[in-house]
Amino acid sequence: MKKIIAVLAVLIGLLLVAGFGFVLLFMEEPEDTMLVDNPNSQSQDGQPQLNVPKEVVTQADELEALDVYTQQNQDTVGWLRVPGTTINNSVLQSHDNMTYLRTNEAREYDIYGCYFADWECSVGERENFSPNTVIYGHSDLKDNPEGPRFSQLFRFTDPDFARETPVISFSTLDGGFMEWEVFAVFYTEKTFAYIDASPEGGVDQLAKAAQEKSLYDYGITVGPGDKILTLSTCTVKYGAQDNDHRFVVMARLLPEGAEAPKEARLTAGEPAE
Repeated sequence: MKKIIAVLAVLIGLLLVAGFGFVLLFMEEPEDTMLVDNPNSQSQDGQPQLNVPKEVVTQADELEALDVYTQQNQDTVGWLRVPGTTINNSVLQSHDNMTYLRTNEAREYDIYGCYFADWECSVGERENFSPNTVIYGHSDLKDNPEGPRFSQLFRFTDPDFARETPVISFSTLDGGFMEWEVFAVFYTEKTFAYIDASPEGGVDQLAKAAQEKSLYDYGITVGPGDKILTLSTCTVKYGAQDNDHRFVVMARLLPEGAEAPKEARLTAGEPAE
């Protein structure tokens, strides 16, 4: 009896070893993580970590990161970076404005969604941009400049920050690195048609109306042939339950090769309510 038990024990042991070897043999190898470093991981501010091998701080970094993100998600159309904030990530665009409302760059549900361009906007080579390119992003509904995503736009309510941040970048693979000079920072009702890709009356008239609402006078003239960039997010300035107002930052595309200003020459404005 003892011999039989011993023989059975040996056979079971051999089967376990063989089974383990079989599993190892047919296990899939992990994906190359040199550039795609855990796309579902979260940073301290709640945003998906950049799936690139280094921090994005230069023009070349933006285009490199954009290339990587485009390979991961074909809806990627550009890279947005606002100096002095955590707004430094890809911009997506779909066939509507709902797809990425609560979906992040990794195509996963996320209460803060991602940065996405209005579906009616044309994005690509600089000459093919819509007159008004609109990018949406969520805030934390606290107007907290330290919050995630476009909450960081509320830093522009600080005159010192606004003065030190005259330019933001929104770049594309087709258009290359592009800088945009801020000319208006304002709160507005949604009835103001600031999100039209081709504004009635032209971008110069839209810009003029935006500047009348602006917290500051930037002293910048936007011409009818200019391209403008509009960043829009929610605000609770007029009440926690209010959904009729937005906080907006607008900028104009600088000519290719133009030297970007180091500081905004702004004065306190008299924004319209």
